[in-house]
Amino acid sequence: MLVFELPLQIGFLVSVSAGEVSEQTARLLDRVLQERKGEPDGQGSPIFCPYTFDQPYPLEAEHIYMAGKIYTVRIRTISQELAEFFIRRLPGQGNGCLQVLGGELRLIPRYVLERVHTLTPVVVKTKQGYWRNQMCEDEFEERLRANLIRKYSFFQHKRLSGDFPLFRRLEFMNRKPVRVAQNDIALLGDKVCLTAAGNDTAQELLYMALGTGVGENNARGCGFLGYRFR
Repeated sequence: MLVFELPLQIGFLVSVSAGEVSEQTARLLDRVLQERKGEPDGQGSPIFCPYTFDQPYPLEAEHIYMAGKIYTVRIRTISQELAEFFIRRLPGQGNGCLQVLGGELRLIPRYVLERVHTLTPVVVKTKQGYWRNQMCEDEFEERLRANLIRKYSFFQHKRLSGDFPLFRRLEFMNRKPVRVAQNDIALLGDKVCLTAAGNDTAQELLYMALGTGVGENNARGCGFLGYRFR
């Protein structure tokens, strides 16, 4: 498995708040993906999408992306075919909010991960809403772990066996929930830092997570990871 990253230069046609930009980016990707016969549009099937993206940077002090300025947004994916499609089709694409100007395709190397941290909020949904009202931190950690195992099984078509540590430590970086705009509603997420376990399975899953994100709603820009190698 390899993780591909596409840093794209984008310009905004109108000023957009930081809370709205992920939804605008997701809608643009949805439209471009619809050109591919049988590809997901980010709204329904399949269960998991093999890509995620972060928020554009740099972010202005007022938490607004300014019209006429150029920013960079990164898309990551574990699908080489999808990466090549994006780099071929996205430059020149736009909507009433943003325009993709250009970009490049590169590979994230495979070294031993020391830790990963969420650059966009990680979302864990329950039937009753925000997870803190329903479960403890250990259960939250187990949900992240189980979600990554399911993604791995889905994308690699094989099951992981045995009990193995995935994180040596989980730290929350936010004091209160972070609002995430999604399809005209607001979800609540968190910023977390995960110290990686050193076993091969944990390293494989966390490397995959660089391209798929952690938690849920990754194709809507949630759970995008920063990382540090040993």
